[in-house]
Formats: sequence, structure tokens, C-alpha cells
Amino acid sequence: MDKQYAFAVILIILGVGLSQSGSSNTFSTGLGIGIIAMGSFWVLIRLIKEIKRK
Repeated sequence: MDKQYAFAVILIILGVGLSQSGSSNTFSTGLGIGIIAMGSFWVLIRLIKEIKRK
């Protein structure tokens, strides 16, 4: 596993934790969803690059 994939998975887990924290703070929820989106986008870009390389 590449270090970048591991970092992206950690970001996604952090985002899930922020969005599911149970607080009614909309900023934390939005931040969590944004972090999940960034991590998912990062993994998607890396996968597309790997597929094009082969």
C-alpha cells in the first residue's frame, strides 16, 4: 500500500468522525463532509493514474 493511499484513508476516517461527532455544530459536520470528499477525490485521482499507467 502506498503512503498516499494510507493518508487518504486516514483523512476519510477523520472526516467520518467529524461528521458523526453528534454535535449540532454545522461547521464540524460540513468540515467532516469536505474532508471525506477530498480524501475520496484523492483516491479516485490516484486510481485513474494507476489505470492509465498500465
